[in-house]
Amino acid sequence: MRINVEPFERMRKFEYIVPFIYITLLIFGIFMVRTATYGEYIEDNYYKQIIFSFLGIIIFFFTFFLKERILKSIIVHLYTITLFLLMYVLVFERARYGAKRWIRVGPVGIQPSHLFLIFTLVIFAKYLAEKNKKAYYILSFTTLIGLGLIFKQPDLGMTLFTFGLWFLLTYISGEHEKTWKTSLFLMLFSSPFAFYFMEDYQRARIVGFLFPEKNAASVAYNTLQSIRAIGSGGFFGKGYLNGFMNLSDFVPEDHNDFIISVIGEELGFLGILFVLIIYALLIYRIYVYAKKTRRKFWKYIYFGTITIIFFHVYENIGMALGIMPVTGVPLPLVSYGGSQIITFSFLLGLVTKGISTTERFSEDNYIDNE
Repeated sequence: MRINVEPFERMRKFEYIVPFIYITLLIFGIFMVRTATYGEYIEDNYYKQIIFSFLGIIIFFFTFFLKERILKSIIVHLYTITLFLLMYVLVFERARYGAKRWIRVGPVGIQPSHLFLIFTLVIFAKYLAEKNKKAYYILSFTTLIGLGLIFKQPDLGMTLFTFGLWFLLTYISGEHEKTWKTSLFLMLFSSPFAFYFMEDYQRARIVGFLFPEKNAASVAYNTLQSIRAIGSGGFFGKGYLNGFMNLSDFVPEDHNDFIISVIGEELGFLGILFVLIIYALLIYRIYVYAKKTRRKFWKYIYFGTITIIFFHVYENIGMALGIMPVTGVPLPLVSYGGSQIITFSFLLGLVTKGISTTERFSEDNYIDNE
């Protein structure tokens, strides 16, 4: 009797490590949002985070099972729609916390800038892999428009992330050296002037970052309170649901931008080390396949995902420790928020698909339009 081993072979080739890390971060985030909102008027955000996480898992597997040729055929439409959503936010949505970043869908707010970031990655991966120079320059121009719209919201962090992603993809393509060199020069040259186009609170945050002691009661308050909370946790932390500064609400936005302060206070240095190790393992796993694959499309996807994850983690933890300006960047899959969970669920679902398919098929017999 002959046994069909194909199903077992597919199971063996399925990428398990990235989904395992993804689920671990989601579960860890739910517990951290729980303690960060415990006993507060926003305690129901804990239940919203659970819903966001389940939605993220659905998007993760939807992306995993989405055929590559279908993704490539619809990405232009998704990218264009998101560009119009960036315009819609500025024109029709009301400002929240001094910014127009969210589209309200019932009780949930969606940030088009997050969607624009991931769709920018996919569409550039597609056309750079095809070496379509005309499409590349058209997309670079429309991405520049998108950057202006995101900056106007204002969202400085996402503006820099999206530009950094475009720059990285252009650089590793090896075909547009003059473009990335000119863009880098113009960005560095115009950076001092960009300061005067920022909103007052953005300039205040930069000043507070440079001179925190002089602004301890104003723009540097969140950062200094975060540093105190992390420091008070010591090596082992005070225990889950036992953080005094967390439970007393001494650190504003500790369920979102400053959730690392809750981790540091309640789980200590070991808790923060655990988070860093998890992200490092995730980045390393993707990097291995970014170096291994010979398919340009997936190489761009892998390196782009690494860039997005790394800079989110670096900026979020950095601003909580006072080594980076406050820009409102969430900790991936751990901070409260549906937009960031959707973003990273899509990215990691796509990465899992890429790793699994490149393991299952050799370079010679892989069907490009699967």
